[in-house]
Amino acid sequence: MKSFKLLVSLFAVVTLTLVAADQSHAQDDARAAAIQLYNQAQEQAGSGNFTNAMGLFRDALDVARENNIDDIVTLIEETLPKVARSRASSAYRDYQQQRTRDNATTALEYFSEAQEVGQEFGDQEVVQQATAAIPQLHYIRSIHEFRDEDYAAAMEDLDTAIELNGNYAVAYYQKAVVSKAMNPTDVDGFMQWYDQAIEVAQRVNDTRTLNNSREGAADELIFRAVTLKDERRYDRAIELLNRVENYESQSADAHYRLAEIHNLRGNWDEALNEARMALDYESGGVTDKAKIYFELGMAYKGLGQKENACSAFENARYGDFTDPANHELQFELKCEGHTPTGR
Repeated sequence: MKSFKLLVSLFAVVTLTLVAADQSHAQDDARAAAIQLYNQAQEQAGSGNFTNAMGLFRDALDVARENNIDDIVTLIEETLPKVARSRASSAYRDYQQQRTRDNATTALEYFSEAQEVGQEFGDQEVVQQATAAIPQLHYIRSIHEFRDEDYAAAMEDLDTAIELNGNYAVAYYQKAVVSKAMNPTDVDGFMQWYDQAIEVAQRVNDTRTLNNSREGAADELIFRAVTLKDERRYDRAIELLNRVENYESQSADAHYRLAEIHNLRGNWDEALNEARMALDYESGGVTDKAKIYFELGMAYKGLGQKENACSAFENARYGDFTDPANHELQFELKCEGHTPTGR
């Protein structure tokens, strides 16, 4: 009986030893498989095949986790976010070379995935870099969508960019541009985005966007006012021109247009005042000032001040205003000493 018990004990020891040996062998095989996958992934990443590399890293990570190979798990968890970032950066370089909407979309998708991978494995550096890039890529793609006249898509990308970065002044500016294209007659609709772009640009010291927004807003108000003037909608035109001062305090063009409208309405004193301010603010040469002098002459003519009108029309005889000024001098006012020649 004792011999039988001893035999059973020896068999159990041998069995346990064989199991341990099998487990050790299986662990070695798993480690070898994980290392092989890891090395393949590294090779793919080194060749710029980042998507393939990320798939192989994931496979290696699965093997390592299933077999509790902690050092390889840690190594892959540290590597994967950086590979995702490299893929995103490579896609952005491709965009910079080709500058297409599709390239921008690819870069955006890869940076979004890099952000997710960084969050998954706790790589805050990758997360921060991706988080900064994503709003910019939404803005970049919106530019291409705008050029494609896909205004709804452009506005959606700009809304996302602003949602992700409330200090993104140029995105507000672009919203004004897109909004204007979508509905050119809704002046108040697109002007609100210029106003917000100016507010944000001032807050973040974005001088370029601030200047572009002010200039864009002023130009749009003047352009819309001229259209309204041609439609004889003078009150609305004057309202828009008076708003120009909020964006450009010394706009020669705005005051010139106001002088033009007041002359059309027979408001000679107002036209005279606006024309004088336009001349004060105009920094160009005699050809640039000719149109202003012409309106000045028309105001003086309306007020019955012939001598002043003749002098103003003399100064208007440049460029496109040569013939109209000569006509006023020679046939309307019959100014003394006038020689009807161009300059």
